[in-house]
Amino acid sequence: MSTSSTPPIVRFYDPHLKAPDAQGRSLSEILSWSDSRLEFSHDYIQTLFPLPERSPIDPSAPVIDHATFTAFRCRPELRLRLRLALERICQFYGFRFQGTGEHDSLRIEKQGNGRFEARARNWVSRFNHNHLRITRIIRCLRVLGLDEEAKAFFDAVKQVHDETGRISDRSLMFWTRAMERPLYLAPEDEVDEGMGKDFLYEFENQGDGREGIKDRNGMPGDGTNSDDDTTSDNTKDLDEGDENTHSTTPDNPSFREEDQTPTNTIRRTKPKYEEV
Repeated sequence: MSTSSTPPIVRFYDPHLKAPDAQGRSLSEILSWSDSRLEFSHDYIQTLFPLPERSPIDPSAPVIDHATFTAFRCRPELRLRLRLALERICQFYGFRFQGTGEHDSLRIEKQGNGRFEARARNWVSRFNHNHLRITRIIRCLRVLGLDEEAKAFFDAVKQVHDETGRISDRSLMFWTRAMERPLYLAPEDEVDEGMGKDFLYEFENQGDGREGIKDRNGMPGDGTNSDDDTTSDNTKDLDEGDENTHSTTPDNPSFREEDQTPTNTIRRTKPKYEEV
């Protein structure tokens, strides 16, 4: 199988290929950025923590298709490098890893010596675009097989919400949806009237074992085969914006009040949320 047929997210995270993103930046380069650059750059988060939903902020950004999903579920080296990305983002938010997740439970806790307080200025406030990034990160980790890391990260940010009172319940609502909803149902979806992303729906309904991941010929998959699954442009990205505000109004000219999508995708209806 040629390298060109490997999904871009897999090439980016593959420890041997180390392919750059669309802007020519490698994973190691992005992870070496300063906190200031991580804060003010807005075109890396979609590749670092991709979603099954296409981004209206950057429609050209890669998405998690079936082949990408299969590759991360079958290849621990991809998940390890995704975890490295999480560790760097946790440092950016003022957290640190405790526990390995192998023999003792993984915890993500505040850094000491005033480091958390210094870095919390980036995101512990109302109407902060990092709240959307957090939603994205939680969902990405769960979809790509880092469930324990997703739970530890969710617990850490929820604790900050509960303790500070400076993050809205609205943001916590989206974080909770990202953590607790079925994988095929995106946090911003208000109505579940279909199967969502069919490969995610099928995965959840055949169990969580890797033996359930097969390629189109019914053989165990390794994520090297590309997928013809298309991503609906009528999904709303969890990305840059103020405190999940933009997730209530899809930034897409083709969006309709009730989108007539194929039966193997969720019928998207515009969410009508009240401010908490």
